[in-house]
Amino acid sequence: MVFTKFKSIANILAILAFIMSIAEVAAMLMRLELPEIIITIIIIFLFVASMSEFVETRKLRKLAYPIITIYFFIIMPLIGEFIHNKTLNIGFAVLSFFITMIFLYRDLMLTSKEKGN
Repeated sequence: MVFTKFKSIANILAILAFIMSIAEVAAMLMRLELPEIIITIIIIFLFVASMSEFVETRKLRKLAYPIITIYFFIIMPLIGEFIHNKTLNIGFAVLSFFITMIFLYRDLMLTSKEKGN
């Protein structure tokens, strides 16, 4: 019963984070500067939603989602400050993105197989 309420709250937070992210991308395209608090709220929403997935399924691989969120929003910008070569910095970001997409694809395939059985 408690997990059902937590799951619905996590889904609402994920939807809100998605909507806020779309608004942020639209603002960037219009060259508007958004306050840092919006980005912080999106990160918190993503973190809570991904942690709820781990709590719901009790699968250790679901714990990677909050770690991925922390990596892309906190660690990667810190690494970018130490890499002064712009090409190397972009290559590092693209490599990180591809590795993450491979992990997410494999996790989605495993999840769909588990739900199918």
